[in-house]
Amino acid sequence: MHGTLERLRELNQGKWLLIQLDGSEAEEGTVLAAHENLEVVDEEMEKHFRPEMSHRTPLYVTYSLPEGQDLPAVAL
Repeated sequence: MHGTLERLRELNQGKWLLIQLDGSEAEEGTVLAAHENLEVVDEEMEKHFRPEMSHRTPLYVTYSLPEGQDLPAVAL
């Protein structure tokens, strides 16, 4: 799914998102993984991360917080 970061968060509330940005300063990107479990998203990040490409199409991990809900505690 491709779209603005704000729209992608709206569509995937309550999930961790791995997004490949369209560029280093982009506000749009493609969801590579969306899951309630951060470990699943972390495994997907390992599959998609390419150091030689990270300056052109960086990966972005975020949590989509539903309105009125607290951010989950996670040890990274």
